[in-house]
Amino acid sequence: MLLKVKITDLAAEPTVVNDDLIFRARNTNVISLICEDEELQRVDISSSTVFFTVKPTISTADASATLKKDVTSHTSPTAGETEITLTSTDTSSLSGNYIYSIKIKLSTGLIYTLAEGTILFSQELATRES
Repeated sequence: MLLKVKITDLAAEPTVVNDDLIFRARNTNVISLICEDEELQRVDISSSTVFFTVKPTISTADASATLKKDVTSHTSPTAGETEITLTSTDTSSLSGNYIYSIKIKLSTGLIYTLAEGTILFSQELATRES
């Protein structure tokens, strides 16, 4: 089975260009994912884990990744819908270009790469929050 993903509803002004992402650091950013098979049918992702990994280079070991998120609680698992939430704390120290990947490990043990590319974290002009 081929697993495809749609990246939708990116909050807080992030931008998607192909699989490349642009986020504003120190903001909450939400990546909403819809998992579909090759016939565009939604894939049940119950008991699956989504892995979001950000690294400075491809040769950086995953254990040394700059940012790692594991998602096991999905917004609508039987409809193939999940979200990866990056908090302002997650991105507060990030600036510049990195590489990222989003993978899923299904309950069957199969692992698929859903998206990968570059991710830019831009800094805000002001960091005032209160």
